[in-house]
Amino acid sequence: MRLDGRIALVTGASGGIGQSICRVLARAGAEIAVHYNTQREVSQQLVEDLITDGFSARAFQADVVDPKACTRLVEEVAGDLGGMHFLVNNAGVAIGGEKAVDVSIDQWQHVMDVNLNSAFYMCRAGVLLMRGQGGGRIVNISSNVINTLPGGSAAYGTSKSGLVALTKILSKEEAVNGIRINAISPGMIDAGMGRGALQRRDPDVQEQFLQSIPMGRAGTSDEVAEAVLFLCSDEASYITGQTFYIDGGISLN
Repeated sequence: MRLDGRIALVTGASGGIGQSICRVLARAGAEIAVHYNTQREVSQQLVEDLITDGFSARAFQADVVDPKACTRLVEEVAGDLGGMHFLVNNAGVAIGGEKAVDVSIDQWQHVMDVNLNSAFYMCRAGVLLMRGQGGGRIVNISSNVINTLPGGSAAYGTSKSGLVALTKILSKEEAVNGIRINAISPGMIDAGMGRGALQRRDPDVQEQFLQSIPMGRAGTSDEVAEAVLFLCSDEASYITGQTFYIDGGISLN
């Protein structure tokens, strides 16, 4: 699967999954727009590493909870790099543990802003650009929490469920414009937020949780990134509006 001569914007690229997505798409030939908000040094290091490995990449800063900043980000990427063929909405935050009625209004709004509203803002700006280009690909990173719905995940689960709904609606509206839009719902991934959540558990609880996964292990960020590559590639040309679960089968429990 090759993406030569095309440009990919990855939001939340400084995290574990985001970095893997950038590397996998770069290895497939895409030029990478590495988005960050506050993690400038991490993002610049990723760009340097990609360039050292012979790939093309550049960092772009934006606060994606601001709709004007999202429009500006897409315009900057397209203007500086010559277009934008792929958009991966990976920016996200997890706040959990409280019952739904105990989540503060500020916490709820923050999770919605980062996980759902930002993706809408980016999709809106991205779709408008892609229409003019004759098509494009958007991949939204959701979570298998939308199926498992564990206690204490009210804000996170609601935001990620909304992201899947947005994906389906946009995919139906934009298929006629040559824009394919899909979602990926990772399970427990040994990177970033997933690794932190796993490490906060007692060793016995960690093992018990991993054994509850049919494949008996956590996933890797590269396994998520390879799914993103597939959905961006021409090999997935007849796939839109779908949610791919990268979770070792735990959503079947």
